[in-house]
Amino acid sequence: MEAENKKNSKYLIITDYIKDLSFEIPSPECFMDAVQNLDKYETKVDIFSKPLKNGMFELNCKLIFNATKEVQNKIYAEACLAVIFKITDVGLKIDEIKKIILAEIPDLYSKKLTDIITELLQKSGFKEFKFKKEINFKELFEQQSANLTQKH
Repeated sequence: MEAENKKNSKYLIITDYIKDLSFEIPSPECFMDAVQNLDKYETKVDIFSKPLKNGMFELNCKLIFNATKEVQNKIYAEACLAVIFKITDVGLKIDEIKKIILAEIPDLYSKKLTDIITELLQKSGFKEFKFKKEINFKELFEQQSANLTQKH
């Protein structure tokens, strides 16, 4: 199935890799506090891209798992997955390219990103940890697009 995901008529995914990984449990107090307050942790997503040579792009999908301000002793987890891809359909409009970068490609990798954080937490003593729901980048993109349309 992954081979099917890597190539379609609009773009070609060349490779992906874990670009950055940060995981911190600074003290036993932080661990104990996190065990009791894991429901107060938030998941944030950051997506950015940059052009490379030969018409290729680097897309960085970053997932950040961090506590709200009310939690005193915090743990921290962050994973950044880089995806190298190339737009193969030169006739695409800018809105279609935005959707590819902000929704389609990140959706292909959302499970891999959440699995990285989940495995780190589970292997660090949070055995029952699971994300409440999967990240749906297409849905987030459509919500953001609708919000922008309403503002204008």
